[in-house]
Amino acid sequence: MVFVIFILGMCFGSFVNMLIFRTMFEKQITRNRSFCDYCGKQLNWWNNIPVLSFLFQKGKSTCCHKKLDFSYPIVEIITGVLFLLNFQFSIFNFQSIFNFEFLILNLITILVIYSAVYDAKTMYLPDWSTWTLIALAIIYNIIGRPLGSPLQYISNVYAAIGASGFLYLLYKITKGKGMGLGDVYLAVFMGLFLGWPKIIVAFYIAFIVGAIFGITLLILKKKKIKSEVPFGPFLLLGTIISWYWGNAIWYSLFSKLVIK
Repeated sequence: MVFVIFILGMCFGSFVNMLIFRTMFEKQITRNRSFCDYCGKQLNWWNNIPVLSFLFQKGKSTCCHKKLDFSYPIVEIITGVLFLLNFQFSIFNFQSIFNFEFLILNLITILVIYSAVYDAKTMYLPDWSTWTLIALAIIYNIIGRPLGSPLQYISNVYAAIGASGFLYLLYKITKGKGMGLGDVYLAVFMGLFLGWPKIIVAFYIAFIVGAIFGITLLILKKKKIKSEVPFGPFLLLGTIISWYWGNAIWYSLFSKLVIK
């Protein structure tokens, strides 16, 4: 079963790659069959096997022999791994993967990966994916999440308001140069989905990793001090890590700081 879930996740990762490419080039959305990124030639089914096709083709297209984006197999593998984590999470909470939560978590996973990669490539978070994530988070709170007290759901709403309000303040202070409105909307999803205290952990990870990444680019002279770097991928990375391990990180790190 674990192998099947992983393969299923990689197949959806391949779908995410296709969706990213076609939404980046809107004229290609109406095309039904997969095609070469460069020459537009229709691909055969064996050209679309997750990861394996990339390896067998040595990272090049079979038709025009141009290098394929290395992000393709990475996205497929990451999606497969996250599907496995969702599988384990569902088993732990419900003793069965055949439940609504498993479906919602996988849909959220697909859109999180899509949004992160799309933002990394274009420095833009599509509104449709962000609002869909917000809707899925609301549905998950109402139907999919294990039953809890009403205060838990209210807490998630407060987390969404606080998270988006904080990023909106940064957006105003930096006049849109350090933070975009897309990130502000994304924080609504993060708060609704994670709640307290996971939202704090997600922000902590996002800002730390984002700072390290930016400093590294400056040292390598890949970016200048005034260059813009998309922050959405770091927020979404923080969301993923915090969703699975947020409570453990909170109690192992932040509780010690509070005690001190």
